[in-house]
Amino acid sequence: MKNISDATDLIATAREALLEELLPRIPKEQRYAGLMIANAMAIALREQRCDAQVTRDELARLRALLPATAPHSEATKQEALLALRRKLCTAIRAGAFDEGARRHELEAHLARTAADWVAISNPKALRAPQAAA
Repeated sequence: MKNISDATDLIATAREALLEELLPRIPKEQRYAGLMIANAMAIALREQRCDAQVTRDELARLRALLPATAPHSEATKQEALLALRRKLCTAIRAGAFDEGARRHELEAHLARTAADWVAISNPKALRAPQAAA
């Protein structure tokens, strides 16, 4: 059993203290900076919680799009991801996804990848706009 807080717990606790204890006491001119720090901490927390799954999902999609070019199995996930992203760029430039089902597969991959990373950096941007009444 682990009795020591991990990085996620520490960041969450620090963010909570910043928002609840410090921010109400700092001068109005510095409030914006405090809110930016709290926002950066929230992004770091979401990244801590989601990064591994987002990376695994993107790797799986890239390997499906580029089956013949999968990096060597000894590469770290991050190295493999960067290598596959470069290969995808090369394939796009070469026209490998210009038409048909391949194009739709690429579009789906890019949309999912963008949504995954926006969910970490700015999840409010993914919420559906409210219909005007």
